Amino acid sequence: MWWLTLPVIVYSAGLLVLWVMLVRRSDSKGPGDGGMTEAGDITGADDVRALPKISVVVAAKNEEKSLPALLESLSLQDYPPDLLEIIIVNDNSADRTPVLVSEFIESRRDPAVPGMKLIYNPFSGKKRAVRYGIEKASGEVIVTTDADCIVGPGWARSHAEWYCTGHSVQHGEAEGSRAGVTAAVHHLQYSHAGSDCPDMVLAPVVQRPVRGFWSYFGVFEFSALQALTEATVLAGRPVMCNAANMSFRRDVYMRHAGELRTDLPSGDDMFLLEAVMRDGGAVRHDGRRAAAAETAGAVTAAALLRQRARWASKAFHLRGAPTLTLAAATAACNAAAAAAAVAAIISVKFLPVAATLYAIKTIPDCLLIAGEMRKRGNHLKTLPFIAAEIIYPFYFMVVAAMSRFQSARQFRERLGFSFPPPKP
Repeated sequence: MWWLTLPVIVYSAGLLVLWVMLVRRSDSKGPGDGGMTEAGDITGADDVRALPKISVVVAAKNEEKSLPALLESLSLQDYPPDLLEIIIVNDNSADRTPVLVSEFIESRRDPAVPGMKLIYNPFSGKKRAVRYGIEKASGEVIVTTDADCIVGPGWARSHAEWYCTGHSVQHGEAEGSRAGVTAAVHHLQYSHAGSDCPDMVLAPVVQRPVRGFWSYFGVFEFSALQALTEATVLAGRPVMCNAANMSFRRDVYMRHAGELRTDLPSGDDMFLLEAVMRDGGAVRHDGRRAAAAETAGAVTAAALLRQRARWASKAFHLRGAPTLTLAAATAACNAAAAAAAVAAIISVKFLPVAATLYAIKTIPDCLLIAGEMRKRGNHLKTLPFIAAEIIYPFYFMVVAAMSRFQSARQFRERLGFSFPPPKP
């Protein structure tokens, strides 16, 4: 059974290459050559680059419990209020979500607070809600997050800086008035080719660890996904993104809106990423702390499996070569590890094979996860991590099976069949 080590070695070697790329990247690097502290915070510069007008679009359905924290964090953004628009799209909520948003807006009518408005999705589903919000947006740059997230005060600026023009305003002029910055914004020119302005910017989504093994398990997996997102962007072959924290030019989105598979309930973030890459667009990653969004993770095994299966179900509709290559390598590695573990349970003579496979696989996993958690101010807990590594191959196979089932159900629904079929 030693041949099972081959897919594990290939997978682990690929991860080690990506980890080296992450180590070589300076955490303090952001757009341009300076203006960042080691902690990734924005510093005062001698001049001010022209900032674009940005629109934050959030789709919310039955989020009355989690939405207040997000609204509060969005209202505290360190960004010129006249260049920031916040659009909350009520996606046919059955609770007090729209009332809560309306009350919040009324309580914050202040020129120093970014403009916030509530609109109603006339269609069905989060994907259509996001698109409707973007169609109504007035910003040149769209930033998206989820209703159950919170962001820091420098979040909007972190995204916006990637889309700045090279135009500068003298420090004294900017300090006395925002007129210079505002006027410079009107000179924004987004040329699709030959420009430093990216089409998309991806940023970290950090899960808040809570008590319980499955919470830690989710944090470990999420940290690995975030590390892979950053590393593959650095490699020029991004394989994943998360609409909970990403931005893109509005004109880019509208150009590719017809490619986002409105027949599927989710996955518009990944379909947009693939469309941008097919079109030769530029994708960047902002790894600074100020750019991160924080979200609560699943705390039970059932909730975690349902969430991951929903995410994975869209993988059957993706066509990007880097994404499919990573998915195939990951599947082969975990299938080999699971097979070796089962064989070791049946017969102790296969224990060395299983132990070797797990050891090879654990090394890059540990390096990627520990590095990502360290950047976010957290530390890898040894015992939960070891337990998670043992369980993960079986968890992966269950998620793959569940996602396949969910994808089949979506296919049947598109054909007009109910699932499961009604009883006669």
